[in-house]
Amino acid sequence: MQCVKVLLQSEKQTCLWARTLASYLPQRMWIALIGPLGAGKTRIVQHLAAAAGIPPHAVTSPTFVLCQTYDSGLQRIIHVDAYRIGSHDEWWELGAAEWEEQSAWVLVEWADRVLDCFPDDYLLLELEIAGPTERWVRLEAHGAQAAEVVERMADWPISGRTDVVSTE
Repeated sequence: MQCVKVLLQSEKQTCLWARTLASYLPQRMWIALIGPLGAGKTRIVQHLAAAAGIPPHAVTSPTFVLCQTYDSGLQRIIHVDAYRIGSHDEWWELGAAEWEEQSAWVLVEWADRVLDCFPDDYLLLELEIAGPTERWVRLEAHGAQAAEVVERMADWPISGRTDVVSTE
């Protein structure tokens, strides 16, 4: 599996990185967002949505509603918060099987709770707090389409450390 790890040193770099990621995503892609409270999972989703033509202020954490859907006409986004999902049955009751059939980015916060329910091809995006505005972001490919995205993101120019790791 292929991964890239990068230190994002500001909100501006985070925005640019996420918009770059969005430009490489196919119409249909699942992204598992993992990280502690306050790491920026929803912020990344807002930047991805903005790149897809959805106003970032319209994107809020789906903590209490569990799932929000956004559609810019160009890209559909299904934004899920798995924090309160108590079982795999609850996950499937939300409509996860239908999401697999849709041409959409399925962006799941707290995805570590339901990763074994994900399709075979997805991106794992792990956030780690490195400072007040700094975040380590690790992007890991699971599947062929995801590997293409990670490979393209490995060339992303940034001041800061970028490590490309392959564990194949």
